[in-house]
This record gives sequence, structure tokens and C-alpha cells, in this order.
Amino acid sequence: MSEKDPRQVSTDYRAFLLGWIKHVPPQPDDRELVGAGVASRSAQPDSAQDEWQMRAGSREIPFALTDYEAPPAVELSAGFDADGTEYVFEDEPEADPLVDPRYDAEDRNWVRYRSHWGGFLRLLGVAVIIFFLLTTIRGRIYDWIDGQIVPSGPIGEPVIFTIGNGEAVNQIATNLDNAGVIGNATVFRYWLRCDGPNGGEITISGFLRCDIDTSFEIGEYALFENMPYADVNNILVNGPIPVVYENFTIPEGLRVVEIIERMVDINPQFDRGQIVEALNNPAYVSNYLPDDIGQFSWFEGLLFPATYDVPEDDLRDEARFIQRMSNTFDQRYGALIDEVGRDPVIEQLELTDYQIITIASLIEEEARVDVDRPQMARVMYNRLLRGEPLGVDASVYYALNKSFTEGLTASDLLVDSPYNTRLNTGIPPTPIAAPGEAALRAALQPDPNPELLFWARTDHGGVDGAHTFTTNLDDHNAAVAVCRALGYCG
Repeated sequence: MSEKDPRQVSTDYRAFLLGWIKHVPPQPDDRELVGAGVASRSAQPDSAQDEWQMRAGSREIPFALTDYEAPPAVELSAGFDADGTEYVFEDEPEADPLVDPRYDAEDRNWVRYRSHWGGFLRLLGVAVIIFFLLTTIRGRIYDWIDGQIVPSGPIGEPVIFTIGNGEAVNQIATNLDNAGVIGNATVFRYWLRCDGPNGGEITISGFLRCDIDTSFEIGEYALFENMPYADVNNILVNGPIPVVYENFTIPEGLRVVEIIERMVDINPQFDRGQIVEALNNPAYVSNYLPDDIGQFSWFEGLLFPATYDVPEDDLRDEARFIQRMSNTFDQRYGALIDEVGRDPVIEQLELTDYQIITIASLIEEEARVDVDRPQMARVMYNRLLRGEPLGVDASVYYALNKSFTEGLTASDLLVDSPYNTRLNTGIPPTPIAAPGEAALRAALQPDPNPELLFWARTDHGGVDGAHTFTTNLDDHNAAVAVCRALGYCG
């Protein structure tokens, strides 16, 4: 190592290079390196140099280092002087770093001794900051929630809000949000669950434990945009706007063409053209309609006769009324099957539901009193089993598109039509009118007498329109004579 490079620094745990170290004669304000020993390999004192070496031997080393050269706890080799003497500084590796006792605030290389409380104070400061942030965020969240529950600004425009069938509170809240009635669906849901209408509050820690169940009636409600939650709830709890209904009656036994006229008569707001258009829509047909039935007969016998309450808003909706009658038929006929089942003769004849409905339409047109319907059904089934024509004049009227008030002539009874049950065996291809529930019930569960074969109107038992049912031709002819005497038979 040259004279201009008098020392090399090495350490067992890190290495770095100090600057130049120069001997300086002792001065009163010189800083001394304390805690380090020096071993000299020359023992001959001579002048100032020898004096310095002797003082080094006595472990008093007068020299000065700049602030940034104050070495940490390491072992230092200062190198050799001009006389070949090596100087080694042996510092303690575990000792604190050497610090110049003259503090200079501008010197960035000074090492500060941290107080014993430094870590705790920093931890306390962090905790205070976190607490402040959480408190601020919590306050802002609660302020925002309060602003949703009681929104600022005036009430907005009116809204007609509809709750549909089967809608849960979550869906209702979403719809209210979409309509602008409330500002946030999630807050409204939890407000209800946390019993907000009765003073309950949403809390950050407790909202998951809110479990109040709420339900509202289906219907229309008069609300406004930007409403407080309490006002919205009060209106929903009080129920929907009362609906104004019109009652329309479709009597039993009408053909489709007669139902069209009936609809126009009972509701002037119905349009005949719109009714016909709805009757040409396959989306509204009954589930009991076979695939091979022509369009003209899609709805014949499959629109349930009843009294319907029609909301004021639907008085111009012809399609909805047609669909409602079709759906009602399916519901009522399906309920009857579940209630009374099908008589064994139906399985014996292998009849479809559509054929049963056709039998019911024949019964509807022929019978005048309820007591006759099951016996009339039994007569028809017995004739089908025997392969005989049903002999129902009502089907001939249908084939000729005549009303019952016109009467039948001898030539009418000879009309060539699959609906002429005087000439043809079997069941007509379609129903001939809309059967009511009593006729459908009779077709499913006929009278148990297996021998009935005939009927004739005789006002039996003094009941106007009642028929006499017989099991043989002689008794039947006698009943026909009474029918003719009363003017019912030709």
C-alpha cells in the first residue's frame, strides 16, 4: 500500500472504505478516538515521531477525523508509515458506533441515539391516525346512509309503481331504485330488514343480524321520485290503489261466433276485428286442443263460460280476455279431472280429453236441468259402445249453423255433415259450444245405469225442460208422444 493510500478497512460483518487518516498534533479541541487500542511495531522514540509512537503505546492516540469519517464498530488497519511501522486499530465489533461529540445539525452523517420510548410513541401515533381515519370513514358512511333514508331535495315526479305476482322484497327494492323512487336498493332492503319503519337503525357491525321479514301486496301504487323511505313504506303497507272492475258474463252453450258478439255487446270498448285477430293467434289456444284441428275450430268449446271481473285498464285488451277464458278452461277442466277422475267407460272407449269435452258440449246444448246431464252422458256412452248414432239434434243445428229457435226440418236431419249425429256414428270432430262445469263433470262421471239408451223432453216430474230416460224402444216411444204433445218434438 503506497504512502498516499495509508490504510485499508476490513470487517467481519461488512466492509467499507474510510477516507485518508492523517496524524495531527494534539490540539485542545481535537477529538479523540475512544475505546480503540493501537499496537506499534517500532519501539524507538525519536523526536515528535517517537513521541507519537510512545503515546500510541500508552493507548493515547491523538488524531482527528472529519464527521463523515467517524468509523462504526469495526477493526481497522491504518497501514504503514514512512518508517515501515504498521498501525492497527482494534475496535469492539459489538460496540456502538463512534460519534463525534460535537453535534452538527447540518451534518447528515451524524448517528442519533433513539430514546427508549421511540418505538412505543411511533406505534401510538399510527394507532391514533388509524382511529381518526376509521372514525372519519364511519361518519361519512352513516351520513351517506342517512342521506338515502331521508334524501335531500324536493319530492320528484309522480310514479305509478306496480308490484307483480311473486316479486320478493329484493326485486321490489330494485324496481323502486330503477323508477327513481329511492336512491339505493341495497340500503332500502337493509332498512326494512333492520326494522327501519319502527325506528330500527342500520349499523355497520349489526346489519348482517337484521332479519325482519317484509311483504307487500301485488298491485299498483301511487309514489313519487326521491321519497323518504318511511313514506314509501307507509304507502306500500296500506295496499295498492283500488282497482275498478267491470263484470262480464259469458253464458254456457255459446259458439265462438256467438262469444264474439257477446263480447262486443257487454263491452263497447272491445273491437270485433281485434277479437278475431286474437282468435287466430295460436299462443292463446287450450292445452287440450289436438294438433289436427283446423284454425277455424281452435277455440270452439275451449273458452270457459263464466262471469269475469275485468280491470278498467283491460277494457280495451281483447287478446287478454280471450287468453283469460282459454286459461280458465284449462284450469277448471284440469281441476275436475283431479276431483272426479274419468269413468271406466272412457278408458273402455279409449276417448281423449278433447272427445270428452265434445261430449260435454253436446250435453250442454241438449240438457236443460242439472239432474239430466249425467244420465244424458250415460246414454251417449252406451250408444257408442253399441256402435249406434248418438242422435243429438243439437249437433245438426251446429252443422247447419242454425239457432234453436229456427227448428229442424226433415231435410235438415239428412244433411251430409260429420256433425250430423242422426246419420253418423261416433263423436263429432269438434265441440259444438262452450260447455259449463256441470256438463264437463257429467261427461267425466256419467250416471252409473249401463242400460240407458234414450231420452225425450217431457218436463219430467213437473220440471220445465226435464227429460225422460228409458232403456227400451217402447218406453221411449211413449216418452216421445208426451214430447210431441208438449210441442217439443216434431
